[in-house]
Amino acid sequence: MKSTLLPLNTIRHEFPATENVIYMDVANQGLISRTALSSIGPHLENRLCGINDEPALMEHVERTRARFARFIGAGEKEIAITKNASEGINIIANAVDWRPGDNIVLCPKLEHANNILPWFQVKARHNVELRFIEPENGSVSPAAFIQAIDSRTRIVSLSTMTMVPGFRTRVGPIAEACRHFGAFLLADATQSVGILHTDVAQLGIDGLAVSTVKGLMGLYGSGFLYCRQEWADRLNPAYLSRFSVDLGNTPESAPVLDAVKLRSGAARFDLGHYNFPGMLAAYASMGQLLEIGTQAIEDSVTSLTRRLASGLFELGLPVCGGPPGSHTGSIVAVGDMAALSDGRPISSRIQSLHAYMMSNQVTASTRRGLLRFSLHLYNTEEEVDRVVGLAKSWLK
Repeated sequence: MKSTLLPLNTIRHEFPATENVIYMDVANQGLISRTALSSIGPHLENRLCGINDEPALMEHVERTRARFARFIGAGEKEIAITKNASEGINIIANAVDWRPGDNIVLCPKLEHANNILPWFQVKARHNVELRFIEPENGSVSPAAFIQAIDSRTRIVSLSTMTMVPGFRTRVGPIAEACRHFGAFLLADATQSVGILHTDVAQLGIDGLAVSTVKGLMGLYGSGFLYCRQEWADRLNPAYLSRFSVDLGNTPESAPVLDAVKLRSGAARFDLGHYNFPGMLAAYASMGQLLEIGTQAIEDSVTSLTRRLASGLFELGLPVCGGPPGSHTGSIVAVGDMAALSDGRPISSRIQSLHAYMMSNQVTASTRRGLLRFSLHLYNTEEEVDRVVGLAKSWLK
């Protein structure tokens, strides 16, 4: 029975790449839509012709900020404009008043390097402790996190959905422990926002960093940082620029001759000028996602990933996590999860399966020894069944 959750004919017309390939590599980079592409054109034409559209685009940046706030259930003052999730994580890491003996809790074997490196730097600079949590069957263990958090924990950093094997994190119990001890809970949500419905209040997090290039169907070099207002107003940014401070109605180019007041909320973390094409594309793509409905998108995508995981598992392939369950999000990974822990190279068997898929116009990627299929709103049941069929042919 075909899914009727989403208007797939209309959606797929927006993504011409789907006419030629089965695109299951959103965790690497998402497709952009025709609408997002066309949103950038007028600005580039203006630049080509020497027309200064900066005042209008500055207003557009604020509309984009407000749209992302709505997208994740936050307040407009709780959103900073960034280059990517990595910058957002570094902003928070360097805004804390660290003291020797403080500690940071994370699970590095499941995190992207950019959610590990900043904490090593903090450790080196401020003599703090890094408390590393081991994965539990490829998942973030809430119990292990809770056991590691204490009154000296300043930051707990995790992913809402890991880059690989792509399991969803049960954030709620960890958030409760963070509130109890007054720790800041920071989430890298690049792999989930835009694909899975996200409400920061329901998650109970204090910060969320995201790039627009994956689930948000935008461009490289643009992102957002959510920082809960109560936290933002007591954090001190490591860097300042004209857009970080409140100078009232003073022109942007006016000299600063005295002490400055930080902007209220997360906007104090804005640095330099804005990536206008990135903001234009993000505004357009978020509009499309909101029109369809983020919960409807999650329902559709998770239905497809469950179908894919079940199909591959029934063929006897080593599907990470086994049959689909509460861990299932938008990613299905195949391979030996031991590779996550010991850094072993990808096996020749998984390399062969990946090459077979690519030769049959299925775009996927390998990460940490695993073959990763990652889906979005434009994927279909027919595509999932085709991938399972190809896997069956490869096994023969």
